[in-house]
Amino acid sequence: MNTNGRIWICALFLAGFWACSDDSDNLNQEITAEDIENASIIDEASIPFLDAVTVSNDILSDQEVITGRTMNCYTIESTQIDNQLLISFESNCTGDDGKVRSGNMLIEWTGSEENNDFSYTTIFDGYEVDGYGLAGSISVSNLAANQNGFGFNVLVDDGIVTCPDGKQITYEQDFNYDFSFAELLELRITGTTTGAGKEGNTYSATITEAILVVSGCDHAVSGTFNASFNGRPMITVDYGDGTCDNKALASRGDNSLSFDLD
Repeated sequence: MNTNGRIWICALFLAGFWACSDDSDNLNQEITAEDIENASIIDEASIPFLDAVTVSNDILSDQEVITGRTMNCYTIESTQIDNQLLISFESNCTGDDGKVRSGNMLIEWTGSEENNDFSYTTIFDGYEVDGYGLAGSISVSNLAANQNGFGFNVLVDDGIVTCPDGKQITYEQDFNYDFSFAELLELRITGTTTGAGKEGNTYSATITEAILVVSGCDHAVSGTFNASFNGRPMITVDYGDGTCDNKALASRGDNSLSFDLD
């Protein structure tokens, strides 16, 4: 279950711009500042949840876990329930990856890899990473090995991200993660996500071409998805041709706009 590397995922979901009259078709097709602004909102939600999956995987795959042991400034304790661990992070715990974490997470699992029925759930309790608070849970299942790596499904249920500015993003996710080990560790993501941004704008997005994340790159390097906010005209985001950079292309109709992911 170890991801064997620092995985970053930037999953950006953009808003549309709605107009009502037949004369506003051209305006409907424009890529607006609102579109680009909303890109950062869902990015703020997706990255902390992927980080939580990575941390949970690393903890469960550590074959030297000992009750009460402190490692990387967190403590692992067994509870009175079988197959359940409480992980407590010290205040301002800086991990080997440079991320600062605090609070608690409860991990419980069933099955085994040998029987191909292993799954686990991570529940958050006052947990934060780099100033972003997480609530809700992640559920990982359908673990399957393949010739070059492994894959699994990740659900985020009742997800809430409290951002450093105090505003909240709601976030639901049904993604499939497929890891492959070549010269670099690669992660391909497919699936859907829904929720609401900081100002309450609802969103829905579907990945149409697998999003590729490569170790050593801070952002996705290829893949596309379609998304809309509040049912407004759909927008398509393209992460590019595999180049490790911070660029993406948003398009609607005949209009497109390159933008930075930072």
